[in-house]
Amino acid sequence: MDTGARLLAFSADDIRKGKACSGSQVLCIFAERSPVLAAPESSGIIRSPEQHIDHRPQLRGGTAAYHLGLFLASAIWASTFINIKVVLLQLPPNTIAFLRFLVACPAMGVYLLCTRQPAIRRQDWLRLAACGLTGATLYNFLQNQGLRYAGSTDAAILAAMAPVFLALLAWLLFKERISRLQTLGIVVALAGSALVATNGSLAGFALNPLRLYGDSLVLLTGLSWAVYSILVKSLLERYPATTVLAYTTFAGTLFLLPLSLTELPINFAAVTLSGWLNIIYLGLFASALTYLIWNLALSRIPVVTAAAYIYLIPVLTAVMVAVIYRQLPGRYIVVGGLVVLLGTYLASKQGSAGGGMKGIAK
Repeated sequence: MDTGARLLAFSADDIRKGKACSGSQVLCIFAERSPVLAAPESSGIIRSPEQHIDHRPQLRGGTAAYHLGLFLASAIWASTFINIKVVLLQLPPNTIAFLRFLVACPAMGVYLLCTRQPAIRRQDWLRLAACGLTGATLYNFLQNQGLRYAGSTDAAILAAMAPVFLALLAWLLFKERISRLQTLGIVVALAGSALVATNGSLAGFALNPLRLYGDSLVLLTGLSWAVYSILVKSLLERYPATTVLAYTTFAGTLFLLPLSLTELPINFAAVTLSGWLNIIYLGLFASALTYLIWNLALSRIPVVTAAAYIYLIPVLTAVMVAVIYRQLPGRYIVVGGLVVLLGTYLASKQGSAGGGMKGIAK
């Protein structure tokens, strides 16, 4: 997922009650929707959710409008795998990521000012920088580099495996017990990803090594996102999710700058109007507007229900590729994609052991 960039948010109820959030409870949903809110910067204190005044706009049209918003956000994220492939014909990958976030930053800043979000305190800057490095910089570096060689549909499928990596990290780092169902899901998801990457034949390793390389980079975005989701947990307990999103975006943009400089010189005059429009689309819509829509929807729609829309992203990407390029995915990609989604769903189910990530540093 893109989550271009979606954050992994935790159950709001668990956070409010002071419970640790299990890695299997974390869902790949746009940045930041935990409604845990902080007081304005000037107050010098952190308020409880009940004390904070929510300045966020609301969607009209009842529950149906929020479901429509979730679908729209998922569709936009699905399209990014195609948009990035288009822009890669005109600009190098790191520069695309930097320009995308550079466009998103002013929009995020305006939103922070209009909604009077609190600033991140100095003692949290280091953790925030780590979140920006893993959730924005590294994620988009791996995704864009991988999309140079991976197909849009392949990438959408493999990027959906973030919950699998999260469950594994929770087990390795925090000794969280993994249920048999989750173990089965991890094995199934990994098998499905291998089927997608090799196109159903081990000969794919030798016949198309660049495609395998690209698929592997995209697959690693899930690991990057899993690390990010662990790092961001304590910030989501102290600040509004949209605040964490915005400052993570700012930090990620700073880290992307030196990576983009390594690709100089670039002939920006050769970039077509279509290329610039795609950059603006990626920044304003896929990295700003969708995050806001998703956050608003999550304030009214249960997290578990919203997760179903995340699983639509690879499907929507495949449909878009078929419609735009008249290119149907191969049978192994279809079968492997279904296997990945099934495995990811099982891996994200909370085991009976529970436990949570008790070792997360505050």
